[in-house]
Amino acid sequence: MQDGFKRRWKWIVSLISCAVAAIVFWAGASANQTKVVYVFSESCGYCTTFTPTFEQVIREFPQWQVERLDVHDKRDLAEAERLGAEVTPTVFVVQGGEVAGKLEGAVSATAFRRFLQKHLTKPLSGKGNGE
Repeated sequence: MQDGFKRRWKWIVSLISCAVAAIVFWAGASANQTKVVYVFSESCGYCTTFTPTFEQVIREFPQWQVERLDVHDKRDLAEAERLGAEVTPTVFVVQGGEVAGKLEGAVSATAFRRFLQKHLTKPLSGKGNGE
C-alpha cells in the first residue's frame, strides 16, 4: 500500500512540475514576443482617416500580434498611457514588454510600412510597397 501511494505522489509531483515549467516557458515566450499596439479613439478624426490604412497594412503581415487600445475604455487608456501615448492615433512596436518604436498621427501606408520594417525583427512579407 505504501509503495502505491509513493508512486502516485511522485506522479502527481511530476505532473505539477511539468505544468509549472510549461507555464513559465509560455510566459517567457510571450514576454519576449513582438507586438504592434494601435491606440485610437472612435471619435478622433485622424483615427477615422488612419484606421483603414492601419487595417490594410497590418493585414499584409499576419505573423505579428496586434493589440488595439481604445482610449475611451479605462483599462485601454491606462495601458496606452503606460506605453507613452500622447495623441491618437499612435502605433507602438512593443518587444519584450518595452516600447521599441512609436509612430504618431495619421500617416500614409508607405510611412507605416517603413515604420514596421524599421522596428520589427522578423522578415516582413514585403507585399504592397506602394501606397
